[in-house]
Amino acid sequence: MVKIFFCFFIVLLVFTTVWASDDQAAAPDSLIITDIVIVGNKKTKDFVITREMKTKIGDRFEAEKIERDRKRIQNLRLFTRIEVQHLASETGIVLIIFVAERWFVFPYPILYYNEKDWKKLSYGAGLLYQNFRGRNISLGSYFWLGYNPGYGVFLSNPWIGGSWKLYYNVELYDYKIKSQSLQLDRFDEAHRGFQFLLGKRFGYHTYLSTQLGYIRLSVPERLRHVTLSGNATDHLPSIALAFRYDNRDLVEYPKKGWFFDTYIKKTKYGNQIDYTRYGIDVRKYTMVYRQISLGLRASTDLSEGEIPIYGRTFLGYLERVRGHFNDHREGENRLMGSAELRIPLLPVRYINLQSNSMLFGEYSNNLPFGISCGIFYDTGAVWFQDGTLQKGDFLSGAGVGLHFHVPYIDILRLEYAFDEEKNAEFIVDIYVWF
Repeated sequence: MVKIFFCFFIVLLVFTTVWASDDQAAAPDSLIITDIVIVGNKKTKDFVITREMKTKIGDRFEAEKIERDRKRIQNLRLFTRIEVQHLASETGIVLIIFVAERWFVFPYPILYYNEKDWKKLSYGAGLLYQNFRGRNISLGSYFWLGYNPGYGVFLSNPWIGGSWKLYYNVELYDYKIKSQSLQLDRFDEAHRGFQFLLGKRFGYHTYLSTQLGYIRLSVPERLRHVTLSGNATDHLPSIALAFRYDNRDLVEYPKKGWFFDTYIKKTKYGNQIDYTRYGIDVRKYTMVYRQISLGLRASTDLSEGEIPIYGRTFLGYLERVRGHFNDHREGENRLMGSAELRIPLLPVRYINLQSNSMLFGEYSNNLPFGISCGIFYDTGAVWFQDGTLQKGDFLSGAGVGLHFHVPYIDILRLEYAFDEEKNAEFIVDIYVWF
């Protein structure tokens, strides 16, 4: 319990520091905003956009504040492009926000490489409605075959209760997952369950949520000894509490701001299953020279109680160290750190394909493309509760890469990394690293 209280003390310390610095007022201006006009949102409701804006009618015109508003609208991930212009009149300033909506409703193919390994492909299809009723509600269903087959349905609403600013996520699923443990040959774990998350948003950047979940996890009868119950099937009801502070400028490729996330999750069933996981993830992004930025990350996942083999932490699957991208380590606790210098080479510009298709139409316009360079360093280690973390447990790597800003997947990364012995590897991956 001492470790848990220490984690939440760090939460309070970082949060109060960031909260105190977040709302510094910009230099005053004599012009007053008299109206805010939204253009281009054929499906998205106006209030979905304006509720992300700190700038309100009656406020003074502040260019930096409006630019931060523009980026928060982009973080909704509903639009391929957002531009803000203003018109001056005798009575004040009119803000005009131009948006280009993404394609919201579509069946889509699924081709996914599990564990960041292109040899472990899953394939299938899904149906997604990303902006149901124009309110940024997401709902959909999916299935896939191949590696780790499964199916599920989900519903996510980022804003309910009006001024209460509540949100929820619901998901039902049925998967088969290959065991990631290095102590046994790979075997299928059958996961069937649900999760329900209810949260509250405070202001623009702060989130507090609780999640209820249940998993019925089964393994082959010959491996019944790996379950905590000893009968090849474990029932895993859980409750979790999470806190998040996120004022990153752009979620898809952050260059400024903080991200702070902490959680505690309790899993208990009868007298046989009783364990706790908790952790912290802290990221800081800052501009160091013009458009060159530095990102820093430190995170840890810790545990208490008897952790089942299927509940362990790993390096080499979802969490990796570039330079040891395909090296695997197993434990019950994990510590990670990263630093990355991000240098724009070709600023993001927007491409119009001029499609005459009735299907794609305007969705083939305002497609972003740009190129950045990343210079990075990663390190990480895992260890068991009954052991101690040693210097030799850490894997470290460094390298350089090109980051392509492209539509819908945001970032395509081509990277060249080296380990401690200067062994090199080439990495093809998607999304920003952190």
